[in-house]
Amino acid sequence: MFEILHRDGPARIGKLSVGGKVIHTPTILPVIHPFKPEPWISQIRELRLEGLITNSYILKKGNYPNGKDLHDFLNFDGMIMTDSGTFQEHMYGEIKEGNLEMVQFQDQVGSDIITIRDVFSEFDQEREEILSGLKETYRRGLEAREASKGYLAYPVQGGIYSDLRIESASLMQSLGGEYYPIGGIVPLMERYRYEDVVNIIINSRKGLRTSSVVHAFGAGHPMFFPILFLSGVDVVDSSSYIKYAREGRILTDTGTIELDEIAEELPPSPYFDSLTLDELRKMPEGERREIIGKHNLYVTVKEISKIREQIRKENLWNYVEYRVRAHPLLLGAYQALLKHYEYMEKFESRSKKSPVFFSGKETLERPLVRRFIDKERKRRSGVVIERKPYSYFAMNPADFVRTPFGTISLYLDETYPVAQSLFPGEYYEKDISFEKFRNPEWNDFLREKVNYIFNYQFGVKLFKIIDKNEMGFVISKNTGKIRNVTYRNEILISLRATDGLFSLNMTSAKLLHAALQYPKLRIAVDQEISSFIKEGRNVFCKFVKEADRELRPGDEVLIVDDADNLLSYGRTLLNREEMLEFKSGMAAKNRLKSTE
Repeated sequence: MFEILHRDGPARIGKLSVGGKVIHTPTILPVIHPFKPEPWISQIRELRLEGLITNSYILKKGNYPNGKDLHDFLNFDGMIMTDSGTFQEHMYGEIKEGNLEMVQFQDQVGSDIITIRDVFSEFDQEREEILSGLKETYRRGLEAREASKGYLAYPVQGGIYSDLRIESASLMQSLGGEYYPIGGIVPLMERYRYEDVVNIIINSRKGLRTSSVVHAFGAGHPMFFPILFLSGVDVVDSSSYIKYAREGRILTDTGTIELDEIAEELPPSPYFDSLTLDELRKMPEGERREIIGKHNLYVTVKEISKIREQIRKENLWNYVEYRVRAHPLLLGAYQALLKHYEYMEKFESRSKKSPVFFSGKETLERPLVRRFIDKERKRRSGVVIERKPYSYFAMNPADFVRTPFGTISLYLDETYPVAQSLFPGEYYEKDISFEKFRNPEWNDFLREKVNYIFNYQFGVKLFKIIDKNEMGFVISKNTGKIRNVTYRNEILISLRATDGLFSLNMTSAKLLHAALQYPKLRIAVDQEISSFIKEGRNVFCKFVKEADRELRPGDEVLIVDDADNLLSYGRTLLNREEMLEFKSGMAAKNRLKSTE
């Protein structure tokens, strides 16, 4: 079972449970030679990795003891995935062991994730040959499903053809699995064709359920990780830490350096810190290879830890834009990712914990930013105000203001991403006066601002569902900003300082429920859990019956039963597609308070 714990757009920290073993994604499964496991197994434990991958074909061709469990054989009690020999066939020619034979062998040795024998798609193969391979891979998937009770990995192939990637993913998805490695990308990685790899990942994901675990076979260079995980990859594997060490190549998070070309000092690493450059070069070859290999794996794991932290902070887009400047072809891959706007936008919240930092024209093409621009940019002139928040320095409450996002209404000057962004030449004024908002014309501005933001966020004007003459404000004494909006002397909605959007309570939830037709702004749950929702319990995916297609992660939402009776209100963690496709994990956080 797979569930999302944290997310930033398509990137997600997830929990995959298989047969009592757990890995947390995004993660790497280091490739281990089954007959040469040390010192790598010890380092994997040291780095607290939860899984690894080894090759069942090498095991079967080697002197593997009958009846021996693979975990005992490798002295590793974490999750073990096995490959099937497909890549060996691709590299060295046809192998006689068939799909069924390899799947059954993986079953026998106790592999946690069993990979079927797919047909490898070369990037330069003819389309008809690739299509034939897809059909054969699907047939092998059917065969494996009938023969094995294990947790099967169904590889997705298709070369560089977008439609064939989608078709392959859809075919393999129909087998009913959960784990989908994306194959055929290693030759592209070796040629630095990162743009092709990104397109392959996105198009493969388009054919899969959102609840699928996506594994990028062989995509193990840390400089490519930020884009890979932002594209929606959950797991990577790699043997490059060993291969590069054999060649005297040292991994860094921004590229690869040759030991012979280092002139000054070794990169920072716990494996290099006690050595000088000269000492490493003079080591016996085997000892030097081992130290470089350990460093390479350390750098790989450290980069994944950084990315997890960025996901938790909802700062991955900023991090990716910073990192892609390390290589022109990485920037090209990022630009390719941004072209998949319609797909990527579905996973993007309307605000984030982190601000938008401008690093180039690509910043304005991020799905969250582009969605805002497409919706709110006005085709008219606007005044230029260099200090934020704009309304505090505007001369006329009716003004539109010219911003890096285009000309927008002054009413949105404190709403994400306008206030929560940093562009060259802008700054946020801390010492501001709010006395002018006491004047009648600016007091009316605040009232209209509330109405505008409410409509922007919920799709209905506040003044259509309440009498504006009975509306009031609770103003912060320190900043002069609106904190709460009252209606008939009760708090109706709260304006969040973090993103300039509203949080609901039960009073406003009831008003929205009456004003909006089903399923607008709703998650509908099974009636059997109605009493639990009314008690403030969270909404889990397995109980979701329907939801508004326009919901995005982080949205305020009405929680109803499947007869549209209002039960509560909350905040989404997933979009509609994810809520209906995941079978475990939380769909929305219930924010009903016991006092209500």
